Formats: sequence, structure tokens, C-alpha cells
Amino acid sequence: MRIYLPREMGFCFGVKKAIARVEDELKRGNDKIYCLGDLIHNPKVMEDLKRKGLKVIQDINQVKEGTVFTRAHGVDYKIVEEGKKKGLKIVETTCPYVLKVQKIARALAKKSYQIIMVGSVDHPEVKAVISNTPTDKLYVVKDPEQVMNIPLGEKVGVIAQTTESLDNFENIVKNLIKYGFEIRIFNTLCEVVRERQKETLNLAKKVEAMLVVGGHNSSNTGQLVRLCRSIGVRTYFVEGEEDINYKEIEKMEKIGITGGTSTPEKMIRNIKEVILKKLNKNTEGRGG
Repeated sequence: MRIYLPREMGFCFGVKKAIARVEDELKRGNDKIYCLGDLIHNPKVMEDLKRKGLKVIQDINQVKEGTVFTRAHGVDYKIVEEGKKKGLKIVETTCPYVLKVQKIARALAKKSYQIIMVGSVDHPEVKAVISNTPTDKLYVVKDPEQVMNIPLGEKVGVIAQTTESLDNFENIVKNLIKYGFEIRIFNTLCEVVRERQKETLNLAKKVEAMLVVGGHNSSNTGQLVRLCRSIGVRTYFVEGEEDINYKEIEKMEKIGITGGTSTPEKMIRNIKEVILKKLNKNTEGRGG
């Protein structure tokens, strides 16, 4: 068996920075360190941070004193202001790309543009953008057909959840252009996510099966799974080595392993070594 890994893997810089800031605070021995929701969408990483002392809360009112980190996906600015009024130390760890989306959305709202955001309405990043944009004319769409249900105005601005797929973003934009309104399009997709999707697709074309490692609650990891399956490659979505189906992959000669931007590189490499050891194979490859 040959196991291939992409050239680029592991945390994106935003996730890496957020985790580093939390770990630095934990090392100081402060026992009152909180995060408003999961810092990142990876259960394994979150379990590790909790073991080190991080407490995850869902409501700012659960905290009377201490340090509160925002999640990398962003939070409602009203919650941040409420925390500051309570005398809490609020540490902003929102990804710079997400902050950029929020800034563009506010600018469009200020100029009275109707805003179409391509993404998942239940995702924390999208919820944060909605809560931080002063308008009641922001619509979230996930597929091109949904555009037909929106009462479009004369001025439309289009943005995207940073972890959305480029193909889906382009399809929805094409649908909007058909209506002939004034449309301003902002490609707010994360460059790291786009590159990860491109590498994953290239790798998937060379192997019999793909293992995509990461949290099932991770949007960008889920996009990698969908991309691999879209070209007919057998794809396994695993959070850890305990999810690996050895009986199926042992029949294969070439498999690829990749992970989302919230999946640590060491986790991907460890899964590779575990598979080789389990199947008693010593050959390996590298591609991308």
C-alpha cells in the first residue's frame, strides 16, 4: 500500500494563532479561562484544550470574572460589549478573513445594498456576520435555486462564508447575474481553504480512496469530503484513528489522507503511521 499526503496540511494561520493565544494563557496558570463556544470545529483539539483547563461556555452570563476568548468564527459584537461591561477580559481570536467578511457586509449595508451571503445559515461564522451587520436585507443562500425565492432589489452585494466551495459560490453568482441588477461581487472565500480544496481534488484523482480527517462539525472539512465524493472516489470522513475501516482500505493499493484547516498536521501523519503499522506495510508515497 502507498499512502499519499498533500503538500500543505495542518492548521491555517488563523486557527494556529487562536490556539496559540489560548495555550499561552493556560500556561500562566489562570483557572478562569473561557471560550464562547468551541474555539475551532475539531472535537479532538477541543478535548485537549479542555484537559489543559479551557472552559467552554455558551452564554457570557455564565462568567462572573476571568478571561473570555471569542471563537475563530466570530461572535456577536453585542456579546463582546456585554462582557466588557461586566469587567471581563475579552480576547478577540476571530479569523482575519472572517473579520474582512464582516467589514464588507457592514460597508454594503451602509450603502443600502441588499446582501446575499453564500453559506450555511446555521454556521457560527454566518450568524456572526448577520449579527454584526446593521440591515434586515441580508439573505443567506446555500444553493442556486434559493435565489429565486429572494425579492431582489436594484442593488445587490454578494459575499461568501469563508469556507464555502468555489464551485457553489460561482454557480450562485451566475444565477444572480441573470437578473440584470447592479451586482457587486466579493470573493471572500479563504485562500487557504481554496488551496486545500484544490490540492485535495488533485490528490483524490490519483488514489482509490481518500481519508478526510477532521471534525464532523467542521464546514471546510465537510467540503473536502463532498469534493472527493463528487468525482466518484471512495471517501471516508474520520475524526480519529478509531473511525478507520481497516477491512475496506486493506484491499487498496493507493490511498490519500488529507484534513481540514482545523485538523493538526500531526493527527494526519499519525493516522498514516497507524494504518501502515496496522496493515504491516512499509511502503509509502508523497504526492499532491
